[in-house]
Amino acid sequence: MTVIDLGEVGHPDEPTPPVPRRPRGRRSAGHPGSVALVVLVLLLTMAGAAPGPTRLAPVPVPDVPEPSHLIVGGLLVLAYPSALAPAGSRQLTAVDLADGRVRWEVTLSPRHQLVVLDRVGDDVAVTTDPGGEPVSMVLDHVDGRARWRQRGTAVVTRDGGLLLEDLHVDRAAVRGVDPVTGAVRWTATAGPATVGYRTGVRGIEDLVLVTSAGQAEVYDVGTGARRLTFPVPPARGDHHHLAQPVGDLLLVNGEPGRIAAYDLGSGRRRWDTTDPVPGGGSTYACGDAVCLGDSSVARVLDPVTGRERWSSDLWAPVEAVGNRMLGVSFGDGPQRLVLLDSATGRLVAELGEWKTVHQWPFTAPILAVRPAAGGRQLLAELDPTDGTPRVRDVLPGRWDSCWHSQGVLVCWRQRNTLGVWRMPG
Repeated sequence: MTVIDLGEVGHPDEPTPPVPRRPRGRRSAGHPGSVALVVLVLLLTMAGAAPGPTRLAPVPVPDVPEPSHLIVGGLLVLAYPSALAPAGSRQLTAVDLADGRVRWEVTLSPRHQLVVLDRVGDDVAVTTDPGGEPVSMVLDHVDGRARWRQRGTAVVTRDGGLLLEDLHVDRAAVRGVDPVTGAVRWTATAGPATVGYRTGVRGIEDLVLVTSAGQAEVYDVGTGARRLTFPVPPARGDHHHLAQPVGDLLLVNGEPGRIAAYDLGSGRRRWDTTDPVPGGGSTYACGDAVCLGDSSVARVLDPVTGRERWSSDLWAPVEAVGNRMLGVSFGDGPQRLVLLDSATGRLVAELGEWKTVHQWPFTAPILAVRPAAGGRQLLAELDPTDGTPRVRDVLPGRWDSCWHSQGVLVCWRQRNTLGVWRMPG
């Protein structure tokens, strides 16, 4: 087991930069790491179904405060305490998913908040922030050794590429770097600007800088080549409150009470619509549509014309599956899941009070959990076309949140307990 004390991590060849004044430059709400990509999973109805035989293989792991976690190279990498925990010892622990043994540990300075934990290629990208200038590093997944470290916030792109964001209130810079060496391949800079990303099936494909002065610049994240520049409404303050790629569109505010949509391939303005929640709310892709809304109402727009297909004050659409849309209930009560008709918003089926199992990117199977007898939980898989469930297992105990990635199910509950299971292929 290797223990590495990173202490005050900073680039060894650079002087310590001055602490910038807050607020720093804005990252678009469309950033995949921060968007409410309520990303998608669903489950269905089946209160009286008898659970089948156990099919998951448990992995023994240490009990830790609520961690961030990552699956990489046959390892479960735990980072704890989370960014919301009070200052204290911060640790990365890599657990072998085959036998539960700890393979390596890395100690972070207690003054550094964890910002990013992500997989880049076969290794681990980490960003911490001591309260001023974020610092990123890439750790070898085999032994936890730091390959390099330098300033900026890590953003993983398509095919294992890596960007480093350096954002401030008066300037924005994004560098494309070699994940293995940290060598800078290209740099895109602007004055006051909002940073966003266009995603495809392989992940982030384009960087989009929207300057406060009213210019959008689109860069290829692999080469740094600027593909397109086009005018947008200037910000009415320091930054646009909305400058977000959604599918092949860039949505921008600027004109009072309006949202304008621009084609990211041509820069052409396609349409504009009223802003339902000026200065707030959420904007995201939901299937082939654009969804706008807040905590009490959602609007589903056609991305080509901007025409409203339907709206609802009962269900928030999450993701389209064929000609169906998964929706979740508004309000503070237990989460209820439904299937809606994508084109009209018509209720197709109520799925019940399931907790979704978080998955990103969205892939089959679609999983969810719900309480069962004896203080346990059912884990079930759903056929999204007709709501037919298939019980996969019964989990011991009640879990607050579950995630599924690369055939591994990770669940957490408030008594600082993790449950980890390998799922069959």
